[in-house]
Amino acid sequence: MVQVSRTTKFTGICIGVYVAYAVFIFFLMPLLMPDPVALQRSIVAYKTRHLGDLSNYTMETGGQPIRSMLVTFRGSGALTLLDNLANQPGCYQHYAPLIGYRGRYHVESQPAHVLKELDALFNCNYNSSLKMIRWGKRSPIFRRFYGAQSKLCMTYSHDSCWDPENLAAICRLHPFMNMAVYNMKLKYLALLLDRLNLRILLLVRDPRGTMYSRKNRNWCEGLKDCEATSLCEDMVSDFKTAQILREQYRDRFSTIRYEDLANHPAEGIKQVFEFYGIPLQRPSGRNRGIHPRSWISHDGYEVDIAYGTNNPNEWMRKMQYKDIKDIQKVCGEAMDMWGYRQVEDFDTFSPKTFEPMLGKA
Repeated sequence: MVQVSRTTKFTGICIGVYVAYAVFIFFLMPLLMPDPVALQRSIVAYKTRHLGDLSNYTMETGGQPIRSMLVTFRGSGALTLLDNLANQPGCYQHYAPLIGYRGRYHVESQPAHVLKELDALFNCNYNSSLKMIRWGKRSPIFRRFYGAQSKLCMTYSHDSCWDPENLAAICRLHPFMNMAVYNMKLKYLALLLDRLNLRILLLVRDPRGTMYSRKNRNWCEGLKDCEATSLCEDMVSDFKTAQILREQYRDRFSTIRYEDLANHPAEGIKQVFEFYGIPLQRPSGRNRGIHPRSWISHDGYEVDIAYGTNNPNEWMRKMQYKDIKDIQKVCGEAMDMWGYRQVEDFDTFSPKTFEPMLGKA
């Protein structure tokens, strides 16, 4: 009789366990799991059950979602806010839908086409966004923040969770829909206010802080958008457009500075969610069933506040004086418009005492 050593037995057991595990994960589990759309439908229903009947706000049931848009610049500190939005029950986020375009020049050379694509996404139509999907799948940040299927991709294959038909079906399940656009001027995006029942928030940041956050980023190399001149020209353009929109769409357009949001995160994030009409996490029982747009009370809300760990003025301690001077030289008009104070005397400049804000923009 052949004797089998303990080592051989142990190895055989390990191989058997591994094979059984592989068979279950790759063959049995996919057969037992519901399709991603059915699973997401159950998740949305469970997480939004405290909001009452939302059938008037989901496209799957013939309703229209509450739509919102965040307009900003790359490097302007939007990710913490977008993280809060992405994790709100019932909120579907179109993160960086123009990622397939190299920069603002390519986007704004065909504004009608781009606006049509954004309009389609707000209606959960991905037929014109195959380039976005192809480019976006390469970006870990895009995959993390885009839509609810970002979490489903941990269970399902990328081919399944990024399939345009599945994306559209999952999108239609959600009562709240936000879009974050980085690379298009406000004057173009404002045209969507006449096409959709949409609210737009413009997020701006001190150009010195924006340029510091872009420093040594691979995606910035050789891109005109990353130059301080281009950034501040767009900030001036957006300011002029914002002045008009504040009068024409008082309830549907607003602005906020990153520094105000970072320095007062609890107040700032609640202000953003109230403007958008999106409830913050779970409300107290007495608010059950209230129309989402009318939720004013802050009682009973939970919110992930991460801004407090970030210093919005880190540029003051770490940027070279020459770089600050170069930015201020081409950004003076934009800084005055948006309420940012220039460093006048670098001999006496101190990050501990200098106040870069001039009050409210």
